[in-house]
Amino acid sequence: MQVTALRSYRCYHYPKTPYGRPVASETGVLFFVQVRASSATRAMEKAAAVTGCVIDRAERQEGGAA
Repeated sequence: MQVTALRSYRCYHYPKTPYGRPVASETGVLFFVQVRASSATRAMEKAAAVTGCVIDRAERQEGGAA
């Protein structure tokens, strides 16, 4: 069994209307959720499962001291 380290990702998503349809952002700013996953693809899958929304992109969050 291979162990893969989990990394933090910020996944941006489009909000939904009360009827369940995605809404395009007028300002270009999207909502986001942060998840831990082994890859960006897996992070997008997890974010979609949590939010129930269309995921636009996933960005890996670098964890380092400033």
